[in-house]
Amino acid sequence: MILTLGDSRTGLVRKVNEDAINLDVENVYILADGMGGYEGGQIASTLAVESAGNFLERLEPAELSESNLKESILLANQAILDRKQDDDQFLSMGTTMIAASVIGDTLNWAHVGDSRLYVWHDNILKQITTDHSFVMELVNEGKISREDMRFHPRKNEITRAVGIEKSLTVDTGHFKLDNDSLVLLCSDGLTGMIDDNVIRSVIADNPRRTQDDLKKLDKDLMEKAYDAGAKDNVSLILVQFTETLE
Repeated sequence: MILTLGDSRTGLVRKVNEDAINLDVENVYILADGMGGYEGGQIASTLAVESAGNFLERLEPAELSESNLKESILLANQAILDRKQDDDQFLSMGTTMIAASVIGDTLNWAHVGDSRLYVWHDNILKQITTDHSFVMELVNEGKISREDMRFHPRKNEITRAVGIEKSLTVDTGHFKLDNDSLVLLCSDGLTGMIDDNVIRSVIADNPRRTQDDLKKLDKDLMEKAYDAGAKDNVSLILVQFTETLE
């Protein structure tokens, strides 16, 4: 059995929630974090998750592959570019995006930006996606540590986004799910406020056998982000596997 929960909140500082999530398609999980000034970010993220969802819902369950998740993001990219042509006040808008799906015991994913996908199993939290961000490039070059990323003055600069250019490189991948795996998709409103050690501790302290358990885990993660200031919109999707996967 798969338990799923999605939560998207404005935070304590922003006036508008520019994040969006879509759980309308069975075994598909989509999250986007928009940007672009007045209303632009909200429009971009909403367009992204809706256009991707509309494409994926027409597919058979066995077709929810890496390649089709990538295609859903490319379609979202075009949808945002088309909207920009209709209204030039939104020329700067774009969004991060993660689309994930489950086929049998495999989780497929496609990703652009600095929203993240994690998996938790056997008390180990692993980040699956790689941030497309300026600070991640500094980490890769050995100029700062991962611990310094949240505090760098250019931490919000992303190097790749949906809806900016016609040509878009989309990272994709897949991994085998184990019994009791937990998958977390989240915007940087969570990871920018609390580090992986805090996320790890919160997950470890929570049972995840029922939907109420998942609600408690969501509540605890959100509380940590809000206690840290919730300076950005905070969004997450939790996907818990509770029985033997086939």
